[in-house]
Amino acid sequence: MKNNNTYLIGLIFLVMALGNPGFILAAEETSTMMCDGGVVNIGDADADVRDNCGEPDTQEANQWVYDFGPSQSFTVIFENGKVARILENH
Repeated sequence: MKNNNTYLIGLIFLVMALGNPGFILAAEETSTMMCDGGVVNIGDADADVRDNCGEPDTQEANQWVYDFGPSQSFTVIFENGKVARILENH
């Protein structure tokens, strides 16, 4: 199971890198994300993220992107319905 998760995460980042080469270089991992409805933390359920932040601007598979303006967006990566990683995109 771990090998499948590692493969999936690697595949997701490969797709992101091919679609937007600057994304990987300009992303910084963080443990929280502030939204109008509250704070999102690693381990939060996807329903809690929707409650706090609303619908994502884009959603692909287990990856949601919230765009809060020209210089701040976040990519939330889920595993088994829970936040596994939060990337702040610069």
